[in-house]
Amino acid sequence: MDSSSPFGSFLNNLSGEWQINLESRIPRKELYQARIASSKPSLGFFVLLLCAAVIATLGLIANSTAVVIGAMIVAPLMDPILSLAFALSISNNKLAKRSLLTVVIGVITVVATSALLASLLDVSEVNREMTSRTAPNLIDLGVAVAAAVAGSFSMTRERLSNSLAGVAIAVALVPPLCVCGIGLSMGNEVVAVFGRGTVAGITNQISEGSFLLFLANLIGITVASLFVFLVQRYGSVLQCWRNLALWLGFLGLLCIPLSSALHDFSIKQEIESKFDTFKAGQVRQLKLTSDNPYLWQRVRLLFSNVGVINNNATVDLVFSAPKGVLTEDLANNFSAALVKKGKEELGLDDIKVTISVIPNQINKFSDAMTLPTSR
Repeated sequence: MDSSSPFGSFLNNLSGEWQINLESRIPRKELYQARIASSKPSLGFFVLLLCAAVIATLGLIANSTAVVIGAMIVAPLMDPILSLAFALSISNNKLAKRSLLTVVIGVITVVATSALLASLLDVSEVNREMTSRTAPNLIDLGVAVAAAVAGSFSMTRERLSNSLAGVAIAVALVPPLCVCGIGLSMGNEVVAVFGRGTVAGITNQISEGSFLLFLANLIGITVASLFVFLVQRYGSVLQCWRNLALWLGFLGLLCIPLSSALHDFSIKQEIESKFDTFKAGQVRQLKLTSDNPYLWQRVRLLFSNVGVINNNATVDLVFSAPKGVLTEDLANNFSAALVKKGKEELGLDDIKVTISVIPNQINKFSDAMTLPTSR
């Protein structure tokens, strides 16, 4: 639109001369020098990495989300990964090897630090802050890809460099590695605490699942950043097609377990939504309890924990009910109905239900005393 025309002048006055500002790209040589510096491990890199590992490990043990977020901001592990992606885009093998080695050393440092700290503190229980990082799926990969696009694009624009802290929080590289270290420091039989309930023997799942989450972040960031650098013509597809094909292969292999985990995640969410309805007292809306809603309204669901792995579900329930109301036969019928529903409606291969009942009773005490009358 010509701003000299009457209509163009009117629009400029109305919008305050609003227009899209296209930031200029950082020159290729300048970005290359910055990526070389980021690929080399320095004293500052290891100091910040060790501090991030300690903060994240203590935050995970204390089940504190705020402390874990603080560790994400401190962690410098994103820089060498972006250097790796840039090296792949320009087919610089020397820079790629140095960046990858820095990432590997950083990973070993974080895992070893968290394992040592967990051993010194004699950690034997895991909490929700830890277990939330043990079952990655395609959603986590999507977050990593989006964060990588934001991070790599911000890195090529001087005015957007302040966004990198938010990218570090979104992608969370150090906390999964710390969970992996905590899991490795424990024995084969570890107790996981969920509110009032416990689940034993999930150490391997903790270590393997959390490391898979880190791999999803690493590969997602590398591939997405590689594409961003190619789109902005820092590199050429003709030169780096081998690197591109190799990392796309890694991404394809990673999508296999993440796709299965996403299916398990959706089933878990559907099952948990039913228990949330029960906890809200809306027993008439559930087929499992609609036959005798008066009885089930006297029963309170204190705790529910649902786990779905490879289309097999485990459900732990803790009820509170007046003594004699929730009998063993009634609990078995509820369990059988839940198993049938899970197999028929949700397509689960198997579902194991554990029900615990805490009986309660009402005791009335009066502070009024009846004294004998004297004559």
